Amino acid sequence: MEEIKYRFGPNVPISKVNKIKVIDRYLNLFFKGPVVSLNVPPITEITIIQLAHIGDLILMLPALKKLKILTSYKINLVVSSQNLLIAKRLKYIDKVMVADAPYFSRGKKVSYFKFIKQLKKINSDLVFDVRGDLRNNFFIKFFVKKKYFAGYNVGGGEALLDVSLPYRHGGHITGLLEPLFDYLQVPDIDISYCWHREDIPYDVINELDFPSNFLVVHLGTGASARKWPVEHFITTIKKLADITPVYVLGVHQDLSTEQFQIISKISNVVNCVGKYSILQSIFILKKCSMFLGLDSGFSHIAAMLKKKVFVIFSGTVNKDVWKPYSFDKNQVVLINKNVACDLVTGCGKLTCSDNICMKQIYPVRVISVLETYINNRDDYYSYQSIK
Repeated sequence: MEEIKYRFGPNVPISKVNKIKVIDRYLNLFFKGPVVSLNVPPITEITIIQLAHIGDLILMLPALKKLKILTSYKINLVVSSQNLLIAKRLKYIDKVMVADAPYFSRGKKVSYFKFIKQLKKINSDLVFDVRGDLRNNFFIKFFVKKKYFAGYNVGGGEALLDVSLPYRHGGHITGLLEPLFDYLQVPDIDISYCWHREDIPYDVINELDFPSNFLVVHLGTGASARKWPVEHFITTIKKLADITPVYVLGVHQDLSTEQFQIISKISNVVNCVGKYSILQSIFILKKCSMFLGLDSGFSHIAAMLKKKVFVIFSGTVNKDVWKPYSFDKNQVVLINKNVACDLVTGCGKLTCSDNICMKQIYPVRVISVLETYINNRDDYYSYQSIK
């Protein structure tokens, strides 16, 4: 059997990796595993399963649209509850279903019983899981109705698949579906030819009057290891508000009461933290000229809206794989810091007792990068012409 190249972060304990390898060996004794032939079976419906977080979903959207417009398949999508508001408004998806995997939940208790019940509602010709996770492979294998189960074997459980596709290690995550396209014999076209700003859903906000050019600053991120000190954000917002209007987004948990009040009192700043839904917040992004945020779903949304994006990027993930997608080589700017514990491919930590890769990125550097861009007025205005 070909040796598996697992996709695990460098901080995953070797005991866990060894455990998965043992499980893989036993699974191969009881299940026939993937078919040898990769001929496309007779199917009319494909269900894509993406149970992880908002950034993972957003990065996959251009590929989903590409799959829809280039084939005659009915395309279904399975997402977590947190991604439902966006997913159910996607015009290039025929049906959206929800499945909340407890092991992907961040701070919210989720029942395995409910998860299994949700999976049992899925019925499709071909089911494709993008994660390549042993847990996903197990639950999909035994609780989802399907004719064929396709996926990746980078987290264990290849024997549970009907079709095992080659995972492209080190490639940008927007190419996650490319092996599926190859398998289905879908033409290879660049996603920029089929992706438009309007492909991201939003809800209009009528009570806000937006200036012709302004900066959105988003404070939040799903992992504490990727957070930037709020005090740094406040210093940055104060300085940048002297040269451009600033709209601040985030949720109530991103700020203390005192910090909320400080931001609200800064001249030329509109504090929108906790005031709008995710779809309304996307509308604000749609109106802005540029975006400053962290490694989060909103940074990916801003990039997919083809805005000028600045990301204060942590060392927790491989930037070549997970940075926001750029439709232009100058569209996305990463502001990051290489530190002693930098592992190049990312440390994989969601929490960190001392996230120096973020704390050592100081406001003066962020301010300088954005000031330089804003003061180059031709670039500032002409960038909005990207279609």
